[in-house]
Amino acid sequence: MQKLDQDLSDLKSQLMEMGERAVQMVTAVLRAFTDRDAGALAGIEADEDWVNRAQVELDRKTIHLITIYGPAAMDLRFLMMVARITSDLERIGDLAMNTRPHVAELNQQEPSGPLGDLQRMGELSIDMVRESLRAFQKDDAALARDTLGRDDEVDALYDHITDVVVGLMMQSTAAIPRSLGLITLARSLERIADHATNVCEEVIYVVEGKDIRHRMDES
Repeated sequence: MQKLDQDLSDLKSQLMEMGERAVQMVTAVLRAFTDRDAGALAGIEADEDWVNRAQVELDRKTIHLITIYGPAAMDLRFLMMVARITSDLERIGDLAMNTRPHVAELNQQEPSGPLGDLQRMGELSIDMVRESLRAFQKDDAALARDTLGRDDEVDALYDHITDVVVGLMMQSTAAIPRSLGLITLARSLERIADHATNVCEEVIYVVEGKDIRHRMDES
């Protein structure tokens, strides 16, 4: 049992490292956009490769631990959570990577649109990922629930940004290319926040035994 506990602790540490690297990718994209700093994206390809390899390694270790220990319910839930969270973190990295060309193109144009709202949305999404990982690290269901609540603000910002940008496109067809880039960036940030909520739901499931996906056990 001591060996299992140590292996689970090591797995948690490795997942936290993967999470920090995914957060680093999103932070780089946001900084490149808000500061118009193309250099901020310099290491993002290497980061994505690292995150992808980390997912494969963590999945391999998770399967290995299930196979050799046949863990009891609590530990099995933890291992299932790890597998799901690694998938969410990998998707966060993909979203950051896929947003990179849009940010590079936006930076070639005159700044316009709801830039402050986009920055706020990005900061909130990054904070949600960080806090969801902290909830995972500390087995803190209360923090996970608090973090879940922030998704409403992200969604409201996304709706507002979309309304503003669509209005700009209706006013001038010349605004369409930039507006589409802004919507793509906002959509990616909204999806990153969604992945953070997934992590929070997994934490609550493991700590409390409640499956609140689709609010199943909350209704």
